[in-house]
Amino acid sequence: MATITITENSKVKNKEKDLKEATTSHDLDQVLDKVKKIDNTCSFIKCKNRTNDFAIECKYCKGRFCPTHGLPEIHGCGDAVRKDERQKYLHPNVKLTQEKHSQAQTKLNMKLKQMQQERKAKQGSTSKGKKK
Repeated sequence: MATITITENSKVKNKEKDLKEATTSHDLDQVLDKVKKIDNTCSFIKCKNRTNDFAIECKYCKGRFCPTHGLPEIHGCGDAVRKDERQKYLHPNVKLTQEKHSQAQTKLNMKLKQMQQERKAKQGSTSKGKKK
């Protein structure tokens, strides 16, 4: 379960401002070149490395980073990672395959029927044992 987090001391660039400035031109080719350049740079503040060949996308903040700043702990998503891993540890989400799920469902139904039959047998035996 990935959550998008924005921390106060974020080390991630706010690319929205740069994108607004890049899209003010009326020349479409110029706008596309500027947007491509902005998108192909590392999202870490003060890093100008290109990410068009190899980029790591953070699942917590959705930023694209160079290999140097790709770890969430380096670029400021350490708290989100800790929170996510703690959630996974405390509440493991074990997914059953469809086959295993149907097997468990049939086993549960058989057990419930057995318990119901036992209850009916006990109720019937107590009423027969009484004398009038």
